[in-house]
Amino acid sequence: MFGRSQPPRVPTDDVLPARFFDDSPVVKAVVMRWMVRFDDVFDAEHLRRSLARLLEMGSWRRLGGRFRLNKQGKLEIHVPKVFSTERPAIRFSRIQFEYNISEHPLASRLPRPTEGPSIQEGGDVFRDLLTNRRWKFPKTLEDYLYSDEPPIALQVLGFKDATIVSLNFPHALTDAVGLSALITNWCRVLAGREDQVLPLPTVDPMETISQQADQPEEEHVLKTKKLVGFGLMMFVSHFVWDLLFGPKMETRTIFLPPKSFTVLKQRATAEFQTGSDKAEPFISEGDVLTAWGTKMVALGLGPRFTRTMAVMNVFELRGRLKNCFDLSGYAYVQNAFFTLNTILTARDAREQGIGQIALRLRNTLVEQTTEPQIRALVREQRASLTESGRPTLFAEPDSILVPFTNWNKARFFEVVDFSPAVRTPGNLKGTKGGRVGKPALFLSFDSNPKPNPTYRNVFNILGKDPEGNYWITGMLSRATWDGIEKELKSL
Repeated sequence: MFGRSQPPRVPTDDVLPARFFDDSPVVKAVVMRWMVRFDDVFDAEHLRRSLARLLEMGSWRRLGGRFRLNKQGKLEIHVPKVFSTERPAIRFSRIQFEYNISEHPLASRLPRPTEGPSIQEGGDVFRDLLTNRRWKFPKTLEDYLYSDEPPIALQVLGFKDATIVSLNFPHALTDAVGLSALITNWCRVLAGREDQVLPLPTVDPMETISQQADQPEEEHVLKTKKLVGFGLMMFVSHFVWDLLFGPKMETRTIFLPPKSFTVLKQRATAEFQTGSDKAEPFISEGDVLTAWGTKMVALGLGPRFTRTMAVMNVFELRGRLKNCFDLSGYAYVQNAFFTLNTILTARDAREQGIGQIALRLRNTLVEQTTEPQIRALVREQRASLTESGRPTLFAEPDSILVPFTNWNKARFFEVVDFSPAVRTPGNLKGTKGGRVGKPALFLSFDSNPKPNPTYRNVFNILGKDPEGNYWITGMLSRATWDGIEKELKSL
């Protein structure tokens, strides 16, 4: 009776149901902060106007709707009939500093390219950089439910020689590839190309996939590894033990230049060179990075660690189910991802080469991303979410989870083009290679300053910049970071 209550319903609001997988507890638990540093000086008002304008256009108005819970406890989106000063499409904040970014005590520490590979500070260190004394960013989904805040907040920090642009939004709004679609169309409005803006779909493609999945074709290949009953209880007990007695996680950013990655890739492919005419198996750059990260975690766990590891690789569906997603006709700003699961022993991860591990990861992708397998996974996840309110987990009862996300497909370094808003171009001889209005760096982290203890052994491959440098963030133990630091010195 003394809890928070939702604002009174506005009778004129359009009420839309949240998409089924946007209402998943996995995404509802996170509020994202996406932060980009530019070496140019921007007109912040131009950025605000163009983003607000996008959210006033037809189906895009959905993204300006307020999150609410209905009587059944399901998410709804209440969209104002007309956005106004009192109920804006976006929240906007601007702070201007009359000095260079190098003079700011915190912004000056943002990761930058180095001559060789390096470990630098993690994104969450810079959370306070985006604090506004007059207005606080929502940190949890509840902060949206019990207020009239729009889902998207734009903040611009201006310096004499740089600009930091950040977006704050609940993960229930979209995943990374959906955010990329949002930014792509924002840039079109910014450039005066409103006629090229793609609409949001009126039919949820994830619902279409779910309907197809109602006609079982085949079982998921990991169905026997689904954690239920006693196996789930054992997994939870191991997980809680790790939370209570396991090492503390530390967030860092890895900068991996092209030469260093080439060495890593050569080490992996050398394991397949037999001297015969037989073609070498294919492994992608993402496979190599994920295998390397998996091995680093296994080594950090130590030689006495004998449990299994469940490597969870996020994959998105838009490009894999083309009969459900019309990428040329619509912008899919929503959550459309699941995870691939590779289970191996910690001993194998320690002792096998990264090429062997990468090949196992590649085989997992090939096996688990066929259309029938994706539909089987959708069927499993939808049933679990409906019956228990939690997603299905494929692992062994003793597994330690090692999650990976790879945002290379979001192509943020390519799609972000704020050049129409540039007032003063930056140093064209800098790291951007003369690209005005393009990112020099981007980071992403949870808006909630309270550490989430469940974020353990997590990697986020942010992407490859135009110079071929990989940027990777990790939430890892000190032992794992020590191993990575030693490894980087050998690359």
